[in-house]
Amino acid sequence: MAAVMGAAVGVVGTTLAAAVAGISAQRQVRAEHRHWRRQLRRDAYSAFTARADELRKVLKEINSGLITPGADLGTIRETLGVARGLLHGSLADAQATVEIEGPEKLARMAEELSRSLSACVAAVSAATLGRGSTSPITEPQSVRRFLDHASSKRAQFVDHARRTIDV
Repeated sequence: MAAVMGAAVGVVGTTLAAAVAGISAQRQVRAEHRHWRRQLRRDAYSAFTARADELRKVLKEINSGLITPGADLGTIRETLGVARGLLHGSLADAQATVEIEGPEKLARMAEELSRSLSACVAAVSAATLGRGSTSPITEPQSVRRFLDHASSKRAQFVDHARRTIDV
């Protein structure tokens, strides 16, 4: 009888130990998955922010050229081509990654920042359209407003991205 009881206690103990080990392993797998997802999102948000910053830098250079007396419109137009390439190339690619990784609110915020930068590119195009190389630029303040708006959208995106990753 004592041997049967000892065997029964052993079976129950072994079963409980296996169940605890299984639950612990599941928790570990979930924690690793959450960490992996956070890392993917962090990389996506960082890449998007870096591409947006790169485009903002180019647009600031253009704006500086626009407000310089005797601005070289040929150089400004070339730099505008670079800005368009960034907007429709690496920034669009990074935005698509943010849209996939989510969450939805950050995807919308990334889209808003991209639209703001796109509007800035359009403002530069409008300011230089049809002007000769010596014609004065009279609308650089609209470019500055769009740059300021893009800076605000960037700050909102980064703030929300930090909160999303910290969860």
